[in-house]
Amino acid sequence: MTMISQKTQRPLLGKEELIHQVAARAGVKLDVGRSVLEAFTEVVREGIASGHDVRLYGFGTWEVRRKAGRRVKSIKGGALILIPTRDRVCFSVGATLSQAVNG
Repeated sequence: MTMISQKTQRPLLGKEELIHQVAARAGVKLDVGRSVLEAFTEVVREGIASGHDVRLYGFGTWEVRRKAGRRVKSIKGGALILIPTRDRVCFSVGATLSQAVNG
């Protein structure tokens, strides 16, 4: 069953479909594909959490960036509120992935 992204209204490749496609292309059983995908996401998550950038050449780089604190107007009443400084995980697209989209 194809899911549709609510944000973009385009077909969405979710986790289960991704597992199926990875397993099929690798020629392995679904449980192996699931284990590989879960191991990959754990490695990325643990790498980021321990302060490393995670790079797959041609695909992209996950990195932590500091987002400065700022004051914004509340949509409820218009009072100024402070959004504190925080770290955010960002993904930068690699050249090969970018070319796949832009030809």
